[in-house]
This record gives sequence, structure tokens and C-alpha cells, in this order.
Amino acid sequence: MNTVLPLYTKNQQPPSVFVRPILVICFIFFVLTGLTKTYGVEVYSKEDSPFGLPLDQWLNKWWVWWVPTNTDEATAKENGCLMNKSNLMVFLMETTVVGKPQVCEISSSQGIMIPLWTAFMEDSFNEKGEQPHKGYSYEQLSKAAREEANLGAVTSKVKIDGREIAKLDEVSSMKAGKLDYKINSMENVTELLSKGFNVTIPPDTHYPDQNIGTWPSGAHGWFTFLKPLPPGDHTISYNVRVTGAGPEIATENSYTFHVKSSQTGNTTMNIPSNDTILNSNITNKSSLNTTMPNQVPPQSINGSNVPKI
Repeated sequence: MNTVLPLYTKNQQPPSVFVRPILVICFIFFVLTGLTKTYGVEVYSKEDSPFGLPLDQWLNKWWVWWVPTNTDEATAKENGCLMNKSNLMVFLMETTVVGKPQVCEISSSQGIMIPLWTAFMEDSFNEKGEQPHKGYSYEQLSKAAREEANLGAVTSKVKIDGREIAKLDEVSSMKAGKLDYKINSMENVTELLSKGFNVTIPPDTHYPDQNIGTWPSGAHGWFTFLKPLPPGDHTISYNVRVTGAGPEIATENSYTFHVKSSQTGNTTMNIPSNDTILNSNITNKSSLNTTMPNQVPPQSINGSNVPKI
């Protein structure tokens, strides 16, 4: 059989052997770029007010939710769903909780608040019957949470469906009464100091050795705030490693979210900026002396019990 070869004039050149691979690569890049843009994981910045509330107010609400939870509620169980989805911002569990991967259902109109490392400081009594932060303003309590509890080297990563979307790498210590703070990396992570809130500690709180009552409090921490995810199944994992501030802590949590389509679109919810102060009888000492078996125990800083994430 005769083979017919293509004919070219002397001014023409046959197609390069590299043209086809280049076209294939361009096509793949176009497809992947389109998929990334369509999937598009987005985060709230520090200046944002998701659902009508600044991020520091969401910090207040996270602590007001987390502290009163009892041991059973704060335990990550097999196929459980440890979170607070009563707001348009979903609250996930703290990083010191050691347990099973969680499976939850949320709406495509809900944001997600991921705590990486945080602490709160309340104006209450310590185990010696002393009140080291008596008379502190809300601002001073938040500053104390930062400078007394959240020291050391903190590293953390957040992944969605296996892709890293946020990263924290910082080192801080107190030197000559001043905070020495070095940020090696902070991508899609927001550091927050609360403007203060009132937290109610019930008798059955999962935190050990706490003082029952309602106390002025302040908080500090690093968080990632995700904008609503598209409908479908998504896995979120986040970890933390803390060294140089007591026993080393290294944990990782994960959630599988079944995100249901919301027909409400972008919803704005007006939420009061001041948290409700609950009336309760304040006692000097809680009778709780146990530590959750599945939770890293809170640290004790200068005689004051400081819940940690």
C-alpha cells in the first residue's frame, strides 16, 4: 500500500511535535482554573461583619456557647456532630478536644467559624480563693488572655477537601513585661481580641475546677472564618501544635459536612451586639475536680484557671 505524505512548500514547516502537548496542558489549566473558580473557598477578613456582626463579636458568642457545654455535649463521639449551628455562623469544637471525626449537616447559607488556638480570662476566684483579675476591664481581661495564656510557638493548618486553605505559624513570649511576637506565617487566619463579654459557668461545665456564676470575661485567639460552602459533601480538617508554654499539645479534628442548598440567598441577620447577662448565684469555688478523658486539660496561669484551645 502506498503511503501518502503531506506536502509542504519550502516556506512551510510541519507542525512542531510540541504543539499538541502544549494544547493539552493549556486545556487542563483552563479546566482546573474553571473548577477552582467555581468551587472557590472564601474566607472572611478581619474587617468583615458576616451576617451583620463583627468578628470579635462572633468570638464572644463562641465562648458563651462553648464554656457552658457539659462533658457529654463536649465529647466528639463516633458519627456525632459537635457544633453549634443555631446562628448563621456555625461554631466548631476547640482543638484540644480529642475524639472521632464528626458528620454534620449545614446549609449553603451558613458560614463556619474554626477555632485554631484561643483562651479566655474571667474575673473570678482561683483555687486559693484569690481574685487576681479583680476590677479588670474587659480590655484588660482580653489582654491577660493573650499575655498569660496564649504564649509559646503555635502552628496550625486548615484543609478543605484535602486542600490547604489556611496556615498559622507564630511564636510569642513575654520579655521584660512586654509581648515579644513573631509571625512566621498567617494566611487566611484572623487574630482577635474580644471587647469583652459575660460568661455563665454552670455546675456541669466540661471545664474542670471552674467557678460557678456569671463573670466578666475577655478572650484572645486565632480563627479561620469560612464563607458559606457550595452544596455537596465537604471535609474540613484543622490541627494545632503548641510548644514552649508547658506540655506540648498536638491535635487534629475533622468534620464531614453535608451542605444542603439554601434558597434564601445571602441572608442578613441582626444579632444584638451585647450578650445577655444571666442571673445566677455566684459561689467562690466549683465542686468540679475532674478532667475530661478526651480533652487536653486547661492550663493554670498564675493561679487562675485558664481554659485553653
